[in-house]
Amino acid sequence: MDKTDNIRDSIITIGSNKYRLARIVDKTAEDIHHIISRKLINKFDTNNPINKVRIKRREHIALNQFFLDKQNPRDQFKKIFELVKPVLSEWVRHELYTILYMTDDKMFYNEEIVKDGSKKKKRKNKGSWT
Repeated sequence: MDKTDNIRDSIITIGSNKYRLARIVDKTAEDIHHIISRKLINKFDTNNPINKVRIKRREHIALNQFFLDKQNPRDQFKKIFELVKPVLSEWVRHELYTILYMTDDKMFYNEEIVKDGSKKKKRKNKGSWT
């Protein structure tokens, strides 16, 4: 392999299975984790300080690998709920289901973080036809 290749993006084949090499991460390294993903900036104020926490880089990587595309607390809780549902009582299942599947973001999330959607989109002036 060429030394200029990025080792963490390497994929090796053992037998007929492909494996991505895991990078080595310092156990003391820390990252800023956005609780609600920056990809959801249109619905949430993802740059608000209450949306950011400092966590160990290893935990950050593990969270992102476990939750994959579920990058907001509601979807993450739903994933965990579906995983543990068989051991929960009927009452707990019902209450959690009610909370997790409500449609109102303003009731589920801190009101400081939810955008109301009333902002007008910026439009470029394309000129006039007159």
